[in-house]
Formats: sequence, C-alpha cells, structure tokens
Amino acid sequence: MRIGIFSECYLPTLNGVVVSIETFRKEMEKRGHEYYIFAPETQGYDDIKPKDGGPEHVFRFPSFVWPWQKNYPIAKRVNDREAIHQAKSLGLDIIHTQHLFTMGRLGLKVARALDIPAVYTYHTLIAEYTHYVPVLGGLATGPIIKISRDYCNACDQIVTPSEPMKKILLDYGVTRPIEAIPTGIHPEEMQQHFSREAIRKTWDLPENTTILLYVSRIAKEKNIGFLFQAFEQVVKFRRHHHGRVDAHLLMVGGGPELNYYRRLVKKIGLDDYVTFTDMIKKEVVNKYFGAADIFVFPSVTETQGIVVAEAMAAGIPVVAVNKMGPSDIIKNGEDGFLTSLNIHEFAAKINKLLDDDKLRYKMGQAGQTHAKQYSSLNCAIKMEALYEKTREQYNRHRAGRPAS
Repeated sequence: MRIGIFSECYLPTLNGVVVSIETFRKEMEKRGHEYYIFAPETQGYDDIKPKDGGPEHVFRFPSFVWPWQKNYPIAKRVNDREAIHQAKSLGLDIIHTQHLFTMGRLGLKVARALDIPAVYTYHTLIAEYTHYVPVLGGLATGPIIKISRDYCNACDQIVTPSEPMKKILLDYGVTRPIEAIPTGIHPEEMQQHFSREAIRKTWDLPENTTILLYVSRIAKEKNIGFLFQAFEQVVKFRRHHHGRVDAHLLMVGGGPELNYYRRLVKKIGLDDYVTFTDMIKKEVVNKYFGAADIFVFPSVTETQGIVVAEAMAAGIPVVAVNKMGPSDIIKNGEDGFLTSLNIHEFAAKINKLLDDDKLRYKMGQAGQTHAKQYSSLNCAIKMEALYEKTREQYNRHRAGRPAS
C-alpha cells in the first residue's frame, strides 16, 4: 500500500504524534508498504533526500509559528489543488490524518478528491489542553468537542491509542468505526539501560536510595502538582517511620512549566529529594527506565501512556492514576498499581513498593512479560490489517454507489 500521512507536526519536532508516525512508518516499510508524509515546513530543517534518486517521501507546506509555541510550526492555508495533484501523482491508496485542523482537513479533502479512504488517529484529548488557548481557555472545550465529532464522522475509520479514548469519542457522538491500536514500543531497547550507579553519579543522587522515575513533559496537563503532593507524603512517612528519606524522585523531561515546578519543589522543601534533568534525547532516556526502581505517572489526560509500557518493558513496576491510557496497560496489583486521584492512596502505593523489594521485583518481571504485546511489530500488524479492512469496505461501498 501507498499511505499518505497528513500531520500538523513532523521531524525535527519530537512528541507523541511524531513518535507514533515514525514507529509505524519504520515497521510498515519493513513490510513492503510506502509512506509519504505531508507536514508543515520547519525553518532551518531539511529532510533527507532519497539516496536512490527515487521520489521524495516528505512534502512540506509553508508555515508560521505562534510566539508562545515556537517549536510547533503551523501550516498556512495551502493550495488544495496542488496538494491533490501531488497526492494523485504518488498513487496513494489510503490517507491517514493525524490532526483535525489545517493538515487534517487538507488530508480529508485529498482523500475525497482521489476517492480513497480516510483514516484518522485521535491522538490527544484536545479538550483537556484548552489552557494553551489564549483568552478562551476552558470556553473552547465545547467547540473543540463539536469539531472533533464532526471531523471524525467525516472520515471512514477512526483509530485511538487506547480503549478509554475510544469510549470518550463515543460519548462525543462519533458514529464512524473506531479501533484502539496503541503506538508500539521496542522492548529490547528498554532492557539496555544504564546502571543505577551511573545514574546516581550523573545526577549526584544520594547513595542507598531508591530511585523513583518520571519521564514526560513538565507541563500543567501532566498533573505534576499532584505527584509532588504525593511525594511530599512519602518523604514525611519515611522520615517518621524509617528515620531517613531513602527515596529520590528523578524528573526526566523539559516543558513550559519546568521553572515553575523547580520553584515549587524548593518552596515545599523537597529540593533535597527531587532532581530535574530537563530535556534528554529519547535514545538516552530509554536507558534511564531500567536504572530506576519505580516509575511514577500522575497524568489523567494520557490517551495511551507509551512511557508506562516502556517502564514495564524495562522491568520496573508503575504507580499511576487510574485514568485514560495507563488504565488500559497496567494490570492492577500484578505489574503495577492503579490508584484513584487521591494523594494519600498514590503515596501509600509508592511506600508499599519502597518497603518490599520482592514485590518490586515480582511486579517488574510481570510487567516485562506483559509489555511484549505492545511491540512495534505487533502494533504495525494491527494497523496493516485495519488499513486493508478499511480499503475493502470503502471499495465495496464505492461499487454500490450510483454512477455520477
């Protein structure tokens, strides 16, 4: 198949959507499919040209950036005819959009012009990110739900990263077929990690402490304030019952709220027990998981929670809030703990793992086994089957349409 990906972001931007595109692209190309990417241009970045002189696989469109989001170029209004002509010359079999705004709408127009099926992955619970919309804020939630519903219902097949996300779209009023297919991970990469000693030396962490790890953006929607409140309870408990704080929280990631949370940690007296690393390259971050003892994840808006599966693949138990993606991955009590949005419960599960080395090991081993089902190959095979099914259904429907 020749697959056209229409996305509002692509390399060199690195986020969950781009990771998803690249993960599926690499696996699907190994299986003989061709991927063509349509995305906004990024100033100063040039895509790698094909070495064999073949057709280009990445097509860029003029863009601009918002002053408060300079790392995310936005496609300007584009010439639909040119895009349709370009897509037609490639002989695309299916369009897979990744967003519902400029590039997503262009992708849908191209699909309809070429009379081929349009698939859409609803990656992000957009209604939970309205705090990034200047002035409107929460007032944008209702319109975004309507836009989401209308766009989904204009496509032929919807993909969500998890079952909980599928349920939300059904609640929005989406009537098109929806299938949950997560972005795959590379379990073997997660098992090639730094030693705990190397991590302690790099970040000057105290000896004889258990390392709690958080990996993700440092941003409001990640519910990080909740994590620090829970960790404050952990610190108080361990100081009172053990006479010392034998745990350290390593926060891996950059983001818009990094400086705010650094100040907060200092204000509440946790600066001796929390270390922020800022942004680290993904291939390096992968080596952090297995060097930690417990993975902590407080987000309640994560449509999948790839990092949760990666932590499990690395062999460490996870404590996460029982919302959205993580609730679809973690087997509560077997390979980690799912808690309600309660600070004391979250802290209690962390303390339980800190006090039981055997339980940590048992859960870590179970998670490592469980995470294999999320391999990039397994997920690509599911996506391939979905593409084929969608094309067959579309062609049957097209054959039954009256001639125009």
